[in-house]
Amino acid sequence: MAGFEVYFDALSDCADRALHISKQFKGMADESPPAVSAKCFGDLSGKSDKLGDAVKKLEEMLDTETRHAEQNLLKVEGALHTVINNIKRSDNPDNPNNQVKN
Repeated sequence: MAGFEVYFDALSDCADRALHISKQFKGMADESPPAVSAKCFGDLSGKSDKLGDAVKKLEEMLDTETRHAEQNLLKVEGALHTVINNIKRSDNPDNPNNQVKN
């Protein structure tokens, strides 16, 4: 691309970092927390059940958000590789070596 200097290594490093972080999110999402129930909180004047349910709901929300973050980071990683491929193809469309393998 005339007039632009593209740092493919930097884009590739960003893609690799996004993939690495997505694996960390996946690891967090795959770890199941211990079961939370009213027994965990003892007798709190009839509020133990509500507290247990609230903690369980929070854990479910955290799991959902963690898995969502993992999926979005995987999309970022793929998109960065697509950018690299598209730029290389536009610079020299006849060269089959201008493909970055994901």
